Amino acid sequence: MAQDLFWTELREEIQSESISNHPLYVDLVEGRLSRATIAELCAQLKYTVLDGISSLSLIIPQAPRQLKKELAENLFGELCGTPAEPSHWELALRAGAAAGYSQDDIDARPMLPETKIYPDTVSAYAMRGMWLEALCFVSLGIEDMFTEFCDGVSKGLKAHYGYDGDQAFYFSVHVGADEAHAATGWEAARAHATTDEKKRSVRRASLEGRNMWWNMYSAVYRMGEGKDAPVLRLEG
Repeated sequence: MAQDLFWTELREEIQSESISNHPLYVDLVEGRLSRATIAELCAQLKYTVLDGISSLSLIIPQAPRQLKKELAENLFGELCGTPAEPSHWELALRAGAAAGYSQDDIDARPMLPETKIYPDTVSAYAMRGMWLEALCFVSLGIEDMFTEFCDGVSKGLKAHYGYDGDQAFYFSVHVGADEAHAATGWEAARAHATTDEKKRSVRRASLEGRNMWWNMYSAVYRMGEGKDAPVLRLEG
C-alpha cells in the first residue's frame, strides 16, 4: 500500500504544475496565441524529438531485456517514422509551417537554452548508467502530461487557426502515443525503483523533466508574446 501511495503522490506532484495550466496553452485553446508563437513552439518541439529522443536512445543498452524492444520501437517510430506516418520531428515542422511559415523557416530556428536542457540532462543520466532516471525524466515528467495538452491544442488549432487534421497531426498523434510511452515509464519505475534511495532519484528526475518542459513553454511564450510566464525551479 505504501508503495502504491508513493507513486500516486508523485504523479499528483508532477501534475500540480501541468502544462495544460500554462498561459501558452490557455491562450492557444482560446485562440489568442499569435501564429508566430505557435511556429516557435513547433520549432522547439522538433528539437525535443531530434535531440531529446535521440539522447534517450542511449539507455537502450542499459535497460532490462524485456524493455529493450519496446523502447527501441517507440524511439524508432518518433525519429524515423513508419509506413503509416512520418517521423514526429517532420510532423512538428509541418505543424509549424501551417501557422503561416515555410518548413525551412521553422527548421532554421535555433534551439533555445531551455530546450537544450532536455538532451543534456537525459545524456548525463545515461552516461552515468542511470537509465531509469533518464526514462522517468521523459516518460513521467513530460509524456504523461503531454497527452491532455496535445488533445486541447489539436482541437484549438482546428477551431481557431484553420488547421486541418494533417497539419495538426503532430499533436493528435501524441495523445495515444504518449499515453503508451507514459505507461511504459510508470511500469518501469514501479518495477525497478524498489528502494527509498532509488525512489528519491526517480522523483527528482521526473520533476526535472516536468520543470524543463514547463520552462521551455515559458521561454517560447515570453519570446513570442512578450508576456511574463512563470519559471519552475527544483528545490533541494
